[in-house]
Amino acid sequence: MDTFIALIGASSGGSFLALASAANSRLRKTLQSAIAAAAVNFVVGSGTLTLLLVLGVFGTQNLERLSQVPWWGFIGGSLGAAFVTLSTIVIPKLGLTTSTLAVVCSQMTLSLVIDQWGWFGVTPHPISASRVIAIALLLAAVTLTQLDK
Repeated sequence: MDTFIALIGASSGGSFLALASAANSRLRKTLQSAIAAAAVNFVVGSGTLTLLLVLGVFGTQNLERLSQVPWWGFIGGSLGAAFVTLSTIVIPKLGLTTSTLAVVCSQMTLSLVIDQWGWFGVTPHPISASRVIAIALLLAAVTLTQLDK
């Protein structure tokens, strides 16, 4: 995959997360429950993915290898549920911008550690000054978005 196309895909995913976070926050407010909002989110998401699988939109999928996945390969769904639930709780307090910046900052920080040590089968990428500066700038951005409070 071309790097430019990959960056467009990643950027689109980031935009989708911002839209989804705002929608989930509204869902939580209407349902008056973070857990119910997250559950509805995952039911709709599971339905969408099931439809894509059945229609073969992304080609044939090889699910026969599920038994070969290490146990920790399945925690993504639980962590995603925790993320969606926490987002619906904190967005009304922090706002979407600060919440998103805090998410990205924490993602960058843990990604830096995972990259450094090659955890979870990721190809190791050593810590560099530019990555540390990027995290510092994100911390500054989180702080700046809260100055108007």
